[in-house]
Amino acid sequence: MLQFVLGDGNNPLVTYAAKNSTAGKASADATSQHSKSEKPLYQLGQRIVTTSTSKDKLTVKCSGGISAAVGDIKATKEVTFTVQQSSDGQTSVSVDPFQF
Repeated sequence: MLQFVLGDGNNPLVTYAAKNSTAGKASADATSQHSKSEKPLYQLGQRIVTTSTSKDKLTVKCSGGISAAVGDIKATKEVTFTVQQSSDGQTSVSVDPFQF
């Protein structure tokens, strides 16, 4: 799941963190720092909940928290994602769009 979010260069969680920061000027600088060189640090919450499982047990829908930090700015959001394993053993992850 983290790989999916890491691959999204326009991740709305980082933008949300920058816009809602209480760090004053850091809020305005976060977006420019993010786009220049500083990469966000992502962390999954300790609790991931399975909300549904397919009958064949190859698809699992889960929810849990994910945090993004850029410098001193941090945001946490509850996300829903689906993990699916194909018959050849490949695993894919899809994340529901963030709702802010």
